[in-house]
Amino acid sequence: MLRILREHASSWMLKAILILVALSFVLFFGGYAYFKDKKVTYAAKVNEVTIEWREYNDAFQNAIKQYREALGPSYSEKMIEELGLKDKILDNLIAKVLILQEAKRLGLSIPDGELRGAIESVPAFQVNGQFDKRSYERFLRLSRLTPEEFEQSQRESLLLSKAVSLIKMNSGKVSDEEALETYLFENERIDLTFLKIIPDSFKGQVNANEIEIKDAYQKHQEEFRIPAFVQIQYLLFRPSDFEIKVQVSSDEIKRYYDSRKDTFKIPKQVRVKDILIKVGAEDSSNKIEEKKKKAEEILEKAKKTKDFGSLAKQYSESDMASKGGDLGWIQKGTMGEQIESILFSMKAGEVSGVLAARDGFHILKIEEVKEEKQKSFEEVKDQIFQVLKKEKGKTEASRKADDAFYSLFRSRDLEGYSREKDVPIKTTGLFKEGDEIPDIGKNPLFYSSALSLKLGEISPVVNIPPNFYILKLVNKKDSRVPPLNEVKDEVTRKVIGMKAEEKARQAAEELLNQIRTGKNIKEVAKEKGYPLEETGLFTRTAGVVPKIGPAGEFMGILASLTEKNPVAKEVIRTKDGYFVVRLTGYEPADQSKFQSVKKNLEKRLSYQKQEEAFQNWLEQLKAKAKIEINKDLIKG
Repeated sequence: MLRILREHASSWMLKAILILVALSFVLFFGGYAYFKDKKVTYAAKVNEVTIEWREYNDAFQNAIKQYREALGPSYSEKMIEELGLKDKILDNLIAKVLILQEAKRLGLSIPDGELRGAIESVPAFQVNGQFDKRSYERFLRLSRLTPEEFEQSQRESLLLSKAVSLIKMNSGKVSDEEALETYLFENERIDLTFLKIIPDSFKGQVNANEIEIKDAYQKHQEEFRIPAFVQIQYLLFRPSDFEIKVQVSSDEIKRYYDSRKDTFKIPKQVRVKDILIKVGAEDSSNKIEEKKKKAEEILEKAKKTKDFGSLAKQYSESDMASKGGDLGWIQKGTMGEQIESILFSMKAGEVSGVLAARDGFHILKIEEVKEEKQKSFEEVKDQIFQVLKKEKGKTEASRKADDAFYSLFRSRDLEGYSREKDVPIKTTGLFKEGDEIPDIGKNPLFYSSALSLKLGEISPVVNIPPNFYILKLVNKKDSRVPPLNEVKDEVTRKVIGMKAEEKARQAAEELLNQIRTGKNIKEVAKEKGYPLEETGLFTRTAGVVPKIGPAGEFMGILASLTEKNPVAKEVIRTKDGYFVVRLTGYEPADQSKFQSVKKNLEKRLSYQKQEEAFQNWLEQLKAKAKIEINKDLIKG
């Protein structure tokens, strides 16, 4: 099966597996990882289809690795527990089985040609934009997969995608009324007055006794855990070591130039001067209109004078005003598509109209124009030589690292291999996740690769640009929870912090109750000695409330505030403290701008509806399915 594909296949580093997972799986399934020995043989059964323990564990370990790499020092085992990652991974695997079963029932399939095209289009399997046989084959060897196994996994991935797309296809219709209602809500601006209660201000009122300290230690032991420390020996494969040995022919340089001529073009550039009249987020619609009129008056003056720079010095509110508004040479991709479409259609000496942008109103003048230019082969051949030399050095370093991994898979004798092949070998000191490692720095991939190893085990090839590494774990100090006497001061501070936090919460709720029962917020602030502050106007959906902080967790509270119900139903908690808020100002959205944003808004709402429809469909599949979960696995 797929004979043609296998005749044109390729290899890559093990990291390509993660890339493939990200590219091809609609839900979070699969991935390569080492797995722990378990007595259980399955994770779940879905309509008589078994999800094996290994499949579940591979997905779980891969997820942990991705979290480690993404979060670096912020990662912790407790975080994985709080996220309920075990349950989520199993839920995703169950969803995968259900979707594939439903796809089969609906008569969906992936023809060989479609599968071949999808695999050949993966960048990891391409060289110079073309599918490469060796890259594909090396990938299969590194991931210990047969072509049939890999192709089956990809066929399933494509089938998942096709089924999900089919369900979403007719689920995203958005009415004009829905779009307008959303626009008005998202673009109206509100003003809040608030009282801020800081937990730290209560620490002087509380203390911690021995019973409380022991109790807090027992309940929060994981927070005092000392992380694992590891020591790594590694082989180093540097592309720079191979660059001096590679040969690059004149024909290769010329072929490279001919196939990438577009990349050697100097794009069109314009030298621009700018006059900016700033508009702030707090400006009312009347104020914005005044500023627009001012910009239009300046435009009339700019059309009548040759000294645009003097006008810029006199009127512009940009940082470049003192330099006559000179922005220097600009090419596409620096000023936004809407402005650039006007800018790059103008000739030298021309002045634009008044252009509205996020920061205000701009008037632009083109001083000079440099048209697009193609660099000749002679101009760039030395540059191409260096590029090809680096590419070949990287390819050779990658190949040598892969060869080393195959040779060392059983013996694990890095020192012997280093002596025999003259490959640099280094040994780190003991380090934990987040530490600075000499010659490596703080690298999440190095941490995750090192911490996933067992004593004496070697890693697959790790690519930390520009180099390639093979790691071996030579020493490890396991993570441990220290006894109370080691961390008593830390536990005491936690108890005091928790008690101060509770006092602050109670104080905030007392203030809120007084305001909700009719007391004026100004009177409450004066009586209790809290300063009364104001946010200024902002949109409810901005994501950040001025002077309070990110609004993610209390978006619902903001959405509930109206002129009839101006007091929040509950206090707001942020990292800075507790807030009691009241709506005191309101500015409706400018409905005249709705048509200009309607199309993008409908796209976003349509996507949200499609996601909701898909999740509802999936829940229905689960409700009808016979699902048996191995409870011991989830507890383990």
